[in-house]
Amino acid sequence: IILIDVANGRIDMQKAQTGELEMTPLLFLVNNLTLALWVPLSLLTAWAAFQQRPKWLSSIQGGFRWRLFWRFALIALVVLGASTGVQILLEGGVGGLAWNSDSVFLIVTIVLTTPFQAAGEEYSLRGLGARTIGSWFGSRRAGLIVATLVTSIVFMLLHGAGDPWLNAFYLLFAVLSSILVWRTGGLEASIALHVVNNLIGEAFLPFSDISGIFDREAGVAGPETLWQMGAVVVVAGLMLWQAGRLRLPRTAAPAAPAQTELSKPGGVFWNSSHTIA
Repeated sequence: IILIDVANGRIDMQKAQTGELEMTPLLFLVNNLTLALWVPLSLLTAWAAFQQRPKWLSSIQGGFRWRLFWRFALIALVVLGASTGVQILLEGGVGGLAWNSDSVFLIVTIVLTTPFQAAGEEYSLRGLGARTIGSWFGSRRAGLIVATLVTSIVFMLLHGAGDPWLNAFYLLFAVLSSILVWRTGGLEASIALHVVNNLIGEAFLPFSDISGIFDREAGVAGPETLWQMGAVVVVAGLMLWQAGRLRLPRTAAPAAPAQTELSKPGGVFWNSSHTIA
């Protein structure tokens, strides 16, 4: 892929050799597709490791609850859309936007792959990661707390940010997502939040220079990040409120007697119930 961009003049070979890559539409697509692959990989890994059908990784009710997903996605869209709109107005609008030769490619790429990219991160971390870590603890509460802390820190580190404001946002986002998974009994709410957040964040990419979109070094963000953090907190709060109104279960009926003793790794969280985190 890099060689294709080098041949097209999109990437400087000398920079590529030193690891100083600038983002291109093709690299953006490959990045999204790579993360999207984490969905099937997580499902298959969970199936092999826990001897449960893949559907149990999506929710404690054995499958992805689409009606819940769309309900949560609407909440995220309204709040994050309004928050972004207000922020743009306060900053005097968005400048430097123009239709270019990459616009169509990026629009199609964002619409078709970004939702799966976001889902891939949720399935791998809040799904498989949390389940694996939690299974090592005899106490569900301890498993939840440790799994949340570990997967949240990993999520933050995977974004490779050197800016403290961005790291604070990623950490908060991950912790809230873990709480949503626990309280709603599935991945639908966290995926909805992640998908909508990313789609809104990428809305202007097709009309601008994307070469520096992954520049997360110190100084690229500031106190304005608090506005985005506040919006995410509001979304999570509304989702938790909805979960309470709908009386969503957090545990499922007991599974069949486990072959593994509860004191052994993997025996606590997932042989006694289908609790996600």
